[in-house]
Amino acid sequence: MTDKKKITLIYVGVAVISLMILAMSFLLTTLRKEKRDQSPPATDVGKENVDVLAVLAADIELERQDGSKARISDLHDKVWLAVQYYESCPMCAARNTNFLLDVYKEFRLEEDFVVVCLSVDPEMDTGEKLAAVRDRLKADKKNWWFLKGGQKELRDYMTEVMFFTSIRERFDELEIAAKGRWAHDMGIHLYRGDTLVHKWHEGLPPEQLNDEVRAALHKLGEPESGEPKSEKL
Repeated sequence: MTDKKKITLIYVGVAVISLMILAMSFLLTTLRKEKRDQSPPATDVGKENVDVLAVLAADIELERQDGSKARISDLHDKVWLAVQYYESCPMCAARNTNFLLDVYKEFRLEEDFVVVCLSVDPEMDTGEKLAAVRDRLKADKKNWWFLKGGQKELRDYMTEVMFFTSIRERFDELEIAAKGRWAHDMGIHLYRGDTLVHKWHEGLPPEQLNDEVRAALHKLGEPESGEPKSEKL
């Protein structure tokens, strides 16, 4: 066989193999398309809203600004907003004045609504300081609570049970002057009873939080699965 024939056979062989690969690829593509066409359409994919983000898995006893005792379970028949707070934090003061107070004014007359500030610096947050903050906000102690407890116990509870982010200490003096000693979660958590239903932060529209509170209050009065509303979880 001459070299010319050998080269011709090689080219023919390559061409045949290429055609076989293209045919197989076309067949597989067709089969995949038929399989997709026969599959049922997906439903409820990518829902933006859910009724439950998390459920509190434990309870804790804390102290209110007037010295009385309170437990998180005391709020299990309420709609309540939870925030981390300490009296010397300039960022907390701005958040409470600019956002939290507006929501409080909207719902303060609702019997089942409470705002809860949880201290991240209980040694410095004396009852007198917290009462003074409450008075400046013109908030009623019956539905705006300042709570504190043992620092480690409460911090662990907030991060492990309530799903706040962790707390760290700042050491740069300029940063402390601008933002406070403790870096902590500045979000607002909305609970319906023992259920976390919304996490709001300053990047979201303020009216969204009002809408979520209103919806939670409405649902709080609804019986679950036809059963009457329980007095306490």
